[in-house]
Formats: sequence, C-alpha cells, structure tokens
Amino acid sequence: MTSRRLSTLISVDDAVALLADVFKRTMELEVVEERVLNALGRIAASDVTAGVDVPPFNRSAVDGYAVYAGDVVNASIYSPVELALKGVVSPSDKPPSECLERGEAVRVHTGSPIPCGADAVVMDEDVEASGSRVTVFKPVSPGQNVSRRGEDFSSGEVIVAKGTLLGPLHVAALSSIGVDKVWVYRRIKVGVLTTGSEVCEPGVDSECPTIVYNSSARLIAALLRSTGFIDVRYYGVFPDDPAVIGDAVVEAVSENDLVVTTGGTGVSEGDVLIDALAGVGRTVFRGVRMRPGRPTTLTLVEGKPVLNLSGYPVAAWTGYEAILMPAFKKWLGLGNLERPVVYARLARRTPNTVGYRSYIRVSLRDAGDMLVAEPYMLRGSGVLSSLLKSQGYIVIPENVEGFEKGDLVRVHLF
Repeated sequence: MTSRRLSTLISVDDAVALLADVFKRTMELEVVEERVLNALGRIAASDVTAGVDVPPFNRSAVDGYAVYAGDVVNASIYSPVELALKGVVSPSDKPPSECLERGEAVRVHTGSPIPCGADAVVMDEDVEASGSRVTVFKPVSPGQNVSRRGEDFSSGEVIVAKGTLLGPLHVAALSSIGVDKVWVYRRIKVGVLTTGSEVCEPGVDSECPTIVYNSSARLIAALLRSTGFIDVRYYGVFPDDPAVIGDAVVEAVSENDLVVTTGGTGVSEGDVLIDALAGVGRTVFRGVRMRPGRPTTLTLVEGKPVLNLSGYPVAAWTGYEAILMPAFKKWLGLGNLERPVVYARLARRTPNTVGYRSYIRVSLRDAGDMLVAEPYMLRGSGVLSSLLKSQGYIVIPENVEGFEKGDLVRVHLF
C-alpha cells in the first residue's frame, strides 16, 4: 500500500515543531498542588519566589569568635591582640539586640547569628581563650568567615521558574525557603506498545521460537518513566494483523494523552502498522531525515497523537531523543531537559549523508589533557549493546558531510 512509502521525508526540526504543535492542540495539563518531597521529576506550573532571605541574618561560617576586623588587623603570633569576651551566641539564638563594642569579642559557632558591631569571625585555631579574655594571633578581613544575609537566596528572588523540571536540588532549595507545597502540571499519560509477529514478550511468552524479545518498547517505556513527569501504561506486543493493531491503538488512545509504538514502520509487506493506522486515523508526517530512525512517523488517531518509532532499539531511541523529548521541551517550555555535554576530540573521521542529521554513539576515553571520542558504531540500529557500551552521542548536522579526525565535537552524555 502507498501509505508505507517514505517518499516525502521532513527535517528533524520540522518533526519536532509538528509534534509540539500537536501536543499544544490536543493536550491540556491540569495544575495540581503537590508536596515538595513528592514533586521530584514534576514540572513547575508557576514561578516560586523566596519569601525570606537565606540566611535570614549574618551568621558565622565557622566555630570561633565574632570580632570587629579593625581591632585585629595587626594581630600575629609575635604581636597578639587581647579582647574582652562578652558572652556566647548559639546557632539557635536570635540575633543579639546588644551590639559589640570595640575591643570586644563574642563566642560563636557555625550558624550563630553575628551581633551588630562585629564584621568577621576569627577561627578557633587562631585564638586562645582564658576566662573573660580572648587572645587573637591572626588578623581577619571584614566579612571573613561570615555568611551574609541573603547570600544564598534573597527575598523576592525566583527560586524555581515555571517550566522547570524539579530535581533533588530544587527540592532542597524550596525547602530552604520554607516551601512545602508547589504547583505542578499533572503527569502526561503515555501508552506504549509494540508490533511484530516475530516478537516475544519476556515473562509472558513461555517459548520464543524466534528468540526475538521485545526490548525496544520496554526501552521507550523505561525512558519515559525516568523523566518523572510521565505516567506510562505498557500494553505489550501485538501481531502483524492490521485489525488487531488498529484496535489496540484505538484502545490505548482512549486511555492516554499520547501513544508511542515501536515496530512496523518499514516499507515491507510485513510492516502493517502504518496501513493499520491509516484506517483509523491520519498521517501528520511519514519519515524524517535522520539516521537512524528514518521511518519515524506521526499519526493522529481520534484526535490524539500516536508517535510511531522504529522497531530497532537504537532507531527507536533516536526518535525518542531527537524528536519526542525536544517536542516536550518546546511545548512545555522546559528549561532543564538537556543532557549534559562535554567536548572531545574525534578519534577518526566520521562520515555523514548530506541532507540527513546523524546521531552517532561514541565511547569516551581520557587522553590526559583532553577527552577522545571514539565512534562506537556508524551503523547497526538494531545493536542495543552499542547504547550500553557507549557513554554518549554526537550529532552531525544535515549540511555537513562528516567530521574529521581531531575535530572538537560536542558529546551528549547518556
């Protein structure tokens, strides 16, 4: 059937834009209030600003003695400075109302409020205390060993911006300003299934004559779950029967915001997914100018998006990495969904087919003064071990014939 053909491929950027636009038109994410401790991986639905300064007052960063720095500017082991000890301030105390006078010191601990009149802290090892007197053997400069009021967060500062994917550090930051609940978007419901009469489901099929187990759909389901902002419903394997596949997708669509399929996107007679979906929906795009993952397709079924990824695990991963995640980022305005990047020298020439964007897995090694990226496999979209044994990937743009040996490349880390 003609719907299987890959006659009009679109660019990766166009595919991302089309998918993001479909998300915008078909999904409405309600805003819910969640406890900060339960909000890991969720997307902030509004800015969160600090209502207090952190720290709320000048406080000591060490155990020692709060002093006026000008009093000890000339202190040394040969010319120590003696000060009068005027009490102790504990970390649990409020800032003292009485100011420190010149020639005086106050005993403080890490976290203790600094009394007015003091502008530095001499560390314990630089002081000798005896009764009501303190002898200082080392000078300090103004502000030394003092955590200034608001130096961590200041009142009114945006701590978490709308569209932020909340991680452990955000949980800590929100907690530090006394926030226990935050407004987040509900999780996106995504159904995942795969097609292929030759594919067996681990733990379900007692015998697998083909020894072809379903890894691609499970990979995509695991990746989606790992984001934290997606609820995944996994439907398993369906045979290459257009009626069965069509019914399975329609059912999954009815229960989710988005459905992701793996397998059946090729052009052979055995790849029936695209024809099956043509009978229950319409195609938004059919094929993308990228490698691997060229047959990646977007279909609308009952008004909801169905992203059809390759059955080969590396090609399916590429569709997830190059199209699905960037579309979520574009739609939701996610500011921190990018993978960390390092720069490395390419170990050998890596060719590209002009007009295609290529995603090349690489392994990294330390060459002393630099990292070296070794292309792991230029082909082999079905070789799952190439993902497991590499540390990241490089992207060769559509208008580049390839990268030369020794080129400095951006490596996106897994």
